[in-house]
Amino acid sequence: DGAEKRRTLLEVASLLGIAPQQTIAVGDGANDLPMMGAAGLSVAYHAKPAVRAQAMVAINSGGLDRLLDVLV
Repeated sequence: DGAEKRRTLLEVASLLGIAPQQTIAVGDGANDLPMMGAAGLSVAYHAKPAVRAQAMVAINSGGLDRLLDVLV
């Protein structure tokens, strides 16, 4: 559920002592959008069109290691 994913992201950030803006959220479906909206970087990974449209970064082919190209 989207609200639970968002809550978990916020909880983990708090436990780590970082701001939500310092997190990365990766998702592929609409239920990931609340979590992605709370993160500092949102990544659509082989995602549905609605998710790709709202994400900051979209990875449409290859593996998740492609995210390294964005971070480096």
